[in-house]
Amino acid sequence: MRVYLIRHAQSENNVLTDETLYMRKVDPSLTELGFEQAQYLADFLENTTDLGVDAPHFGITHFYCSAMFRALLTSQPVTQAIGMKPRVWVNLHEKGGMFLREGRQINGFSGMTRGAILKDFPDYDLPDDVTDYGWYDHTVGMETETRGMFRAIEVANSLRERSNSDDVLALVSHAGFLDILMKAIFDQLPSEPYTMRYYHYNTAITRIDYVNQRPVLHYHNRVDHLPHDKRSA
Repeated sequence: MRVYLIRHAQSENNVLTDETLYMRKVDPSLTELGFEQAQYLADFLENTTDLGVDAPHFGITHFYCSAMFRALLTSQPVTQAIGMKPRVWVNLHEKGGMFLREGRQINGFSGMTRGAILKDFPDYDLPDDVTDYGWYDHTVGMETETRGMFRAIEVANSLRERSNSDDVLALVSHAGFLDILMKAIFDQLPSEPYTMRYYHYNTAITRIDYVNQRPVLHYHNRVDHLPHDKRSA
């Protein structure tokens, strides 16, 4: 099995500074640059063959994305270009979940409802845990580091369980979660946050092959599909 981990394109929150952090959105859209990056990614996967892969579209057979708006938007031009139906995988959402800080208070939000997602993304395959009330448990508020690690381990275990297959998976997720997911895949959890980090630029691609159920990192944070002036952290 082969897995491609992909970070979403630049979001409205990605461009905030310390001075504008008060403008942070719970579920932001993409920036103008972000929409361009997503299209560059789509064109790349449509027209490029990966190293050592004798198949178009990197040989991808299954395409998954987070339920967060920026991941849904990033996936749209890509799956249209390669002719695939994306499936939402709720556990791919960003560390911390759906929350906003208001002073000393942290408020949780439920995320886009099933109807709202299908209205904007009618071709997406939604699991049962995306409901008419949303997909995130707002009573949790901000997800803890421990809970995020546990979620990453769940995803890593799911990948390991199907690692003897010929599947080629693409997962569109988020910088913070991709960091802990890679640590989970390579048995590096639990760990202290930021003591060591696997960082991904916007729309960066990481390739992991499973050989005899063991993960092998082929490359990390690949952004050669983006012109230099279109790259962002």
